[in-house]
Amino acid sequence: MVQNSKASSLPDYTLRERATIITQSPMRIVLGGGGTDVLWYSKLKGGAWISGAINKYVFVFLNKTEDPKLIKASHGFEAIMTYDYRKIANPIIREALKLTDIKRGIELSTAADASARSGLGGSGAFEVSLLNALHTYKREHVSPLVLAKEACVIEIDKMKHPIGPNDQYIAALGGINYFEIDKKGEVFIEPLNLHLHTIAKLESNLLYFRTGMQRDASSVLADQKKKAESKKTKVSDVVIKALDEIKDLGQYAKKLLLKKHIDDFGKTFHTHWLIKKKLSDKVSTSKIDEWYEEAIKAGALGGKIIGAGGGGWLVFYVPTGQATFRARMAKLGLEERRVRFDWEGTKVLINLS
Repeated sequence: MVQNSKASSLPDYTLRERATIITQSPMRIVLGGGGTDVLWYSKLKGGAWISGAINKYVFVFLNKTEDPKLIKASHGFEAIMTYDYRKIANPIIREALKLTDIKRGIELSTAADASARSGLGGSGAFEVSLLNALHTYKREHVSPLVLAKEACVIEIDKMKHPIGPNDQYIAALGGINYFEIDKKGEVFIEPLNLHLHTIAKLESNLLYFRTGMQRDASSVLADQKKKAESKKTKVSDVVIKALDEIKDLGQYAKKLLLKKHIDDFGKTFHTHWLIKKKLSDKVSTSKIDEWYEEAIKAGALGGKIIGAGGGGWLVFYVPTGQATFRARMAKLGLEERRVRFDWEGTKVLINLS
């Protein structure tokens, strides 16, 4: 359990006249080994993956309320004013307030560069931004690593979501990192010091498209877990073997990136896609399959749905003929989004407290 950061020497944060705090945390793309961080699998085999923060962000806005006993919270279509934080419907906000022991006197709102259920790890980025804002309000300096761990406590331990720690860690840390998680749940982090040419090629050749289809990561991951725990040995073996292969592929992708074999790395996306579809029928749809097939015909070496699957954003590795590729995807109804990597992780944009 992550302990709260406290310092008796700090002034009482509730006595301040005003507080205007804005934080941002990046969303992410998994570049290899995706899905092996989920705890049911990592407790069996250990997980390994590469994750990159991208310049699509979740923002949290915090202000002090005039009524010191009132708390206001708005997130998405939800909005509430209450004197009891436990009445806040959003469990992430509720648990973050409880964890930081801030239960009155503030107003919270959020914004994001991508819609909910986009597959970009928005929930993890939201948790990290929210915790960063709340700790800043209390004048507590908390490291990105602690913010990541606290965010994991909220979504994995408290909310019992069938996920792993990837989204929270990359949102807090930023950059492109190689992660491993052992059977006890300890996370190890290795920043990948990639050559500038490698980073430039990745940003140039990875093309992102919004499908317009919302997806629910928890349902996809829960379906994978259910199959893995199936009493039917063949069903269970297929899921576990597929994740074993994905983990091995992620470690191979790391070697390719470090050796600057960028196009060979791009081809691992196709291999990953074929393996990932074995995990659950919910990973893809007939429409996604159609888009993917057309993308390969148009020159992509590989691609995938970002996140657990079922909708959200598609990403393709396209080494040449990108203008023609973009035109073809547009005709198919896919909306391109320009993306670069984020190297800062979570940060406070404004602190007028």
